[in-house]
Amino acid sequence: MPRARKAVPSETIREYRPLFSSTSNEDNVATVYAFISKEVDMMPGDWRDPGNPSPYELRTTIHTCKRVWQLNKDALSHPDCDIEATQYNIKVLEKLYIQLMDYLVE
Repeated sequence: MPRARKAVPSETIREYRPLFSSTSNEDNVATVYAFISKEVDMMPGDWRDPGNPSPYELRTTIHTCKRVWQLNKDALSHPDCDIEATQYNIKVLEKLYIQLMDYLVE
């Protein structure tokens, strides 16, 4: 049978103090850490054994190809975009993606 919780006296609540004191940003500058991004860019030229990628290399290359393709698609809506060059990049990435999918079939 569960026991009922005891009521917390109001004195305890008034005496509450945080576990750490907040400091200004100038004091915390030295404790900021830069995290390494999880995204790894890899293309077929980066494979250890050309023409025979490991599962990790293939997965990373496919992910990179998709991400760069999406960046190019998004760039088409930007006013400073070179549309011809971007459309060419998209075609090349689509061809590369098809070739990478062939590795999955084999």
